Amino acid sequence: MSLTHPLITTDNRARAMAVLILLLLASCARQPVLEPLEEPGGAPAQTFAWECERNFAFVAREEGDAIWLFLPGHAVQIPRVEDGPGTSYQGSDIRLNHQNGQASLELPDGNYEHCQNNTRRAAREHAKLNGVDFLATGNAPDWTLEITLDGVMRLVTGADDTTYRFNTPEPVVIESEQKTLYSAQTPGHQIVIELVGSSCRDASTNETHEVTVNISINDRRLKGCGGALH
Repeated sequence: MSLTHPLITTDNRARAMAVLILLLLASCARQPVLEPLEEPGGAPAQTFAWECERNFAFVAREEGDAIWLFLPGHAVQIPRVEDGPGTSYQGSDIRLNHQNGQASLELPDGNYEHCQNNTRRAAREHAKLNGVDFLATGNAPDWTLEITLDGVMRLVTGADDTTYRFNTPEPVVIESEQKTLYSAQTPGHQIVIELVGSSCRDASTNETHEVTVNISINDRRLKGCGGALH
């Protein structure tokens, strides 16, 4: 499929990213920015978004025998220790334990118990730490789209998690219509992604997102919501 428009420019990825930021950037506070974390050769990294008592929340990223804690205002890595039930990590003045879907955190200024993992937010934080620039989801069927500007676009659809991967092409930015378009193909598949800078409500969660997403994958049409992660 060929995509043309009289207002299309041939700007580089930096310009496209700037437009994406203007159209898509979420208003919520970011965690401290680190370089994308490498997953070790063993078990894949896991990311948690713990929500605790007294409205305290933090992100944790397990990698091998250590864990990154993204706490308000700073990030710290502490090693795993073999001490008691569950999985425990201990630093000089910080301790985290989690088991059976709950966590407890000990900090110098207080302890937090009964932390629950917000799985939807954890998926967003996991993608962000993996270097993904844009994340979108949809329903009927369920699907997830990840776009990395200097990498690949990954679409996962259906209960069987069918995965489509495409090299991320140069985007087509139509500023007058607040649209960014991506078109790519492989020998067996073709995809067109339309990102529209208009609010979108996720019917399954009742959450409002910054971007309406329309996808054409082969002969299928998918609709959903998304937002920038950077």
